[in-house]
Amino acid sequence: MSKENTTNSQNITLHVLGCRGSMPISGPAFTKYGGATSSYLYMTDKEAIIIDAGTGILNIPDVGSRRISLLISHSHIDHILGLPMFIGPLGAKELSIYGATHEQLTIRQQLDTYLKRPLWPVGLDAFSANINYVDVKENAAPLQIGDVTVTAVPSNHPGGSTIYKLECHGTSVVYASDFEHEELPADRWDTAAIEAATSLAKDLDTKDLITQMMSSPLDALTAFSQNADLLLYDAQYTPEEYQKCKTFGHSTAEKANELRLAGKIKQTILVHHAPGHTDSFLDEMEKNCESNDMHFAKEGEVLKL
Repeated sequence: MSKENTTNSQNITLHVLGCRGSMPISGPAFTKYGGATSSYLYMTDKEAIIIDAGTGILNIPDVGSRRISLLISHSHIDHILGLPMFIGPLGAKELSIYGATHEQLTIRQQLDTYLKRPLWPVGLDAFSANINYVDVKENAAPLQIGDVTVTAVPSNHPGGSTIYKLECHGTSVVYASDFEHEELPADRWDTAAIEAATSLAKDLDTKDLITQMMSSPLDALTAFSQNADLLLYDAQYTPEEYQKCKTFGHSTAEKANELRLAGKIKQTILVHHAPGHTDSFLDEMEKNCESNDMHFAKEGEVLKL
């Protein structure tokens, strides 16, 4: 946000640690927007809440004595690749890792599939950090991390993912990376979400974001994001690319603008840049943005709420 909220009694900031999607990238053509994968730091005076643990997590600044929490949207490799190299230097500090069950695996079980041989030399128990694992319930009562209220709903993404809303002192941030604006075929959904939606469908009076997200994902996200101060939205593809990549679980800047207008969202940053989108390519995409309140995220930028 360009202007700090004068009613906010805390200094709340959103740090873009990494905003590349699918695969980290490097080279002189990728310096402006960065090549590190998804990781963002939401910081208040007392809390350091990291959203996703892609390679960008290694860019985290000194958070001082703040409590450290990690919200994981899903465990696709680009969103957790930086985790072991982040946990190691923590030493004996406490870290709370939050994540929903996907493909019938808890967040700890999901991470265990990556952090073990032969994919990694040691498991999570080998680290000296005091790690607490918290199972996130989508479409349930919000959870509290200090004075930050966190609400979780399912995203429209193959295998499942979680959209988070963080609210504190009258401000709200919605993280909707890895989201597709059109309905996915059933075989691309998280099996647990399909079971939940099937059960809910038996009650015709039930209006649930799982069923809404499956049938009308952009409408469901618009309702969830109403009046947000800041929205992080997946805009990996151009409209032309999207036509070739339907069901991959990503969206476009054009759909972000539709959501921004319908949801009366104050500021939108576009994230999860495709690995092949160079600085010059993203510059051209940004020229097509229809508002000064929407831009492509740049690794290292800091937004004040």
